[in-house]
This record gives sequence, structure tokens and C-alpha cells, in this order.
Amino acid sequence: MKTARALWFLARPRLAPYVMTLTLVGFGWAHWDRALRLRGGVAWMLVAASWLALHAGTLWLNAALDRDEGEVLYGRAVPPPPGISTYGYIGLAVSVLLAGLAGPIAAACSGLCVVLSVLYSHPATRWKGHPLGGPLVNGLGYGLLSSLAGWSAAGVPTNLRSVIVWLLSSLGVMGCYFAAQAFQQEEDAERGYRTLVVTHGPAATLQAARLCLAAGFIGGMILAIIGWFPRICLAGIPMWWWVDDWLRQWGAAPGGGSAAHAQTMARRLLIAVLVCLALVFGAYVRESLRHEPVAGLGTHAGHPPDRPRLSAQELIAWEKASGKELTE
Repeated sequence: MKTARALWFLARPRLAPYVMTLTLVGFGWAHWDRALRLRGGVAWMLVAASWLALHAGTLWLNAALDRDEGEVLYGRAVPPPPGISTYGYIGLAVSVLLAGLAGPIAAACSGLCVVLSVLYSHPATRWKGHPLGGPLVNGLGYGLLSSLAGWSAAGVPTNLRSVIVWLLSSLGVMGCYFAAQAFQQEEDAERGYRTLVVTHGPAATLQAARLCLAAGFIGGMILAIIGWFPRICLAGIPMWWWVDDWLRQWGAAPGGGSAAHAQTMARRLLIAVLVCLALVFGAYVRESLRHEPVAGLGTHAGHPPDRPRLSAQELIAWEKASGKELTE
């Protein structure tokens, strides 16, 4: 019972919904990009379950390496139970198994994430403590592969717009990663890590976070300007300023602030994303009422080449006539 309690806390259950959301973003993006009716729900649920196992296994390996005693973001510091690494590898194995049931792309994404997880936390590699290894693992694992696994559940081919969006989301995840280490300078230094906060201090780390988030946001706004996103998304520009302003204030906090600063940033970022999604949904409703092409087919440019730019009613008729909805 004591071991189960420790494993629960070390898995940081408050962080798990964010991890599942990353796969949901990819799944939702596939539907929006091609204006699909709901499909692949069972496959996505398998991906989501796989990522929960991946999340737990990764954090258990991380706990075996770090043995935290100070503040832990969205968690609490508890002594790792005996055999914590074994539990971690079991969690990673379960992740690959579940992802395999969802499809080969999801399995490949999970397998790559498992490799990154081991490189990140194994005592022989300790990429977590490397100034480039840590950001690379988080940008690829959480920013790219998680969304790609969710996207694969919808069973659609990729396109240039999707690739660019995945790269921009990776920048956003890297920004969050840099921000999350800003208050951990002392602990990272004690462990012998060479993270950015150790080598250059909290101010530089938060500046890196601001640059990554700004690059991701500005990239998204450029896509809206050229018509690859709904141009109504430009109304979300003040939300970026709101998030960036908090990071600027955080940079003035002594000692890199605390976990509370990171949680406030996460809340602001979540609200900013929800506002942008609400704007996209508003565009969808407006297009539907006007009987115009909707979602990714309704933008001024960047339409997927495998689906015609038709209204929702016309698209349904085209799907029935061509069988594309069932065979893509």
C-alpha cells in the first residue's frame, strides 16, 4: 500500500490531463484540417491510455534519478519506493503495447518516446541534465510525437500545414520546459546537471522560454495572415502579450521564483489556447451558417490536396459518392 501511494504521487496525476490533451490536440487537428466527421475515437482512446502509461513510466524513471526533496511542479516530493526503475520500465512497455493496438504510427511514436525517456533519465546518459538534451527530448516527445500519435488515430495523410503546426507546437512545449526549470537552479546544481538554469541562471532560462513561446505564437499568427489559419485568430494577439507579461514579471522574482510562478504561467497559457480555440470555433459556426466550406477547408489557403473545398453539405455528398470518408 505504501508503494502504491508513492507511485501515485510520483506519477503526478495533476499533470496527466495535460499529457492526454497533447494527443487530443493532434486528433482534433486531423479532424479540423480536413473537416472530418468524428472518426478513430477508439484508436485515440488507446493512444491516450498509452500516453498515460508513458507519462507514469517516464516520471518513475525520473524519480529514480532525481529523488526530489524540494518543490515539484504539479506534484509532491516523496521518497521513491524500492524498485521504482522497474515500475518505470513496466509503464513504458505498457505504453508501447497499447499504442501498438492503435496502429503502427502510434506504436512508432510511443517507441521513440520510450527511447527518449530512457535517454533522459538513465544514470548512464542523463540527458535531463544536458543543456540541449533536455529541451530536445521534451520538444520531440511532448511537442511533436504526442500530437503525431493522436493525429494518426484519425487515419489521414499528412500535409505541409500539419508539419508546420507540429513544429510550432514543439517550440511552445520547449518554452514550457525552460520555464519549468527556472526555479530549480539550486537542485539542478546539486545533482551536477548542466541545464540552462545552472549555466546561465533563471533570467536567461525565462528569456529562452519567452523566445520559444513567442516564436510559436508568431508562427501561428503568420499562418493566420497568409490564410492557413482562420484570420479571426489574429484577435488572439493580446493573449500572447498576457502570457509573455507574466514571464517578464516572473523574471524579476528572486531566485527564479517558485512552482507557483510556473503554475500561473500554465494557467495563462491554457486560457490563451482556449480563447484561440473559441475563435476557431466561432469561424466554424459562421461558415456553417453561411453554407461555406468549414474548418481547414474554409481557410483562404493551405487546403489539404486530398479533399475538395466544399461546404459541409456538399462535402457529405462528395464523401458518399466517392467513399473517401471511409477509405482515407
